[in-house]
Amino acid sequence: MRRNQWIITCHVVLTLILVDSSRTFAQAVPNASGQPSSDGQARNPDPSQSGTADTPPRSTARPGRKSARDSYVRLARAPNMFGDSLRPTASLVFRDQTGQLGSNLNLMLAGGGSYNVAENNKAVPMDRVFFQYNGFANALPSNPGGQTSLHRYSLGFEKTFFDGLWSIDLRMPFNSGLAFNSNSLSSDSGNVGNLSMFLKGLLYKDESLAISSGLGIGLPTGSDSVTTTQFDQLTVQNQAIHLMPFLAFTAAPNEDWFFQAFTQIDFAASGNDIVSSQSALGVYTEQNILHLDTTIGRWFAQNLGYRHLSGIAGVLELHYASSLQDSDSVPVSGGSLFGEINVPDNRFDLLNLTSGLHFQLTPLSNLRVGAVVPLRASPDRVFDSEIQVSFNRYF
Repeated sequence: MRRNQWIITCHVVLTLILVDSSRTFAQAVPNASGQPSSDGQARNPDPSQSGTADTPPRSTARPGRKSARDSYVRLARAPNMFGDSLRPTASLVFRDQTGQLGSNLNLMLAGGGSYNVAENNKAVPMDRVFFQYNGFANALPSNPGGQTSLHRYSLGFEKTFFDGLWSIDLRMPFNSGLAFNSNSLSSDSGNVGNLSMFLKGLLYKDESLAISSGLGIGLPTGSDSVTTTQFDQLTVQNQAIHLMPFLAFTAAPNEDWFFQAFTQIDFAASGNDIVSSQSALGVYTEQNILHLDTTIGRWFAQNLGYRHLSGIAGVLELHYASSLQDSDSVPVSGGSLFGEINVPDNRFDLLNLTSGLHFQLTPLSNLRVGAVVPLRASPDRVFDSEIQVSFNRYF
């Protein structure tokens, strides 16, 4: 409870700062054109164009040809969206042999779930490597043993091609907290997540607006979900492939403010086989999900002159996710397990609020810290709170 109150307080404070930011900070925001600012010093805020006295600004353009990244300097400075990603779980709903309902066991399928493209991302193609941590409090509330915290550690890589008009983004998550044990029951979804790949291409660009679209693919590289009792074992095999088309925009109308939005549909292109120690039980196909994500942010300060801190920005986000069809249901019977695997409440509509701070450490690196709070009650929430930490290094 104290943790949730602290996170809510951070949201309120950041909202007030964004609404009534100090104009003193605004004066520190650099000029996107690289011309002298009010203090008479030239600015060059784009990480991909930054240079020192010994290293000139880098450009990937061919001789006599302007690279795409050269034409959106202001957009390149805009911080990435934070996101809120945790896919709703399926449940093994226990019944006794008379058919009476028993307890629920939440199952984190598909290697911990596929990625939302909005996580630590924006519409502009980038060259970077990154690390991200997501910590979810009380993410499996109905499991035996009470509250469960989940932790995800992700490594990622994004590389542009075709003069910065396209990029390929690879993300590999590793999970902890997806296992528990009780006297009569144990469950484990492993530690290896599913590899996600996103192809992103620019549809339109100018100095203040970029629109892009692309396709993500979630590959079943992660662990199976295995539930074991004294007399039986149930395995949900991680086999599903997810297709994730998306559309995104990033806007920076002036030197202070920036806005972003992503829309994505996560299609389960195939299902996961469910087998017991005695027989094959069926195929469970996850629900297709619509994601809508929006960001508003403001630079509080830039070009601070410190060796390891050059700028600070604040971000507020809303994230909506909704199931597009009814839940699949696979009966489970035989041995000591009776019931079905499904989403007990069938449909869901999640709405989460994210706030965060973006610290520009050097022209080519940043550190970001964010917090997420669900705005709806159960069943339209999959955790009580979330903490995010990410680091991006551009090249």
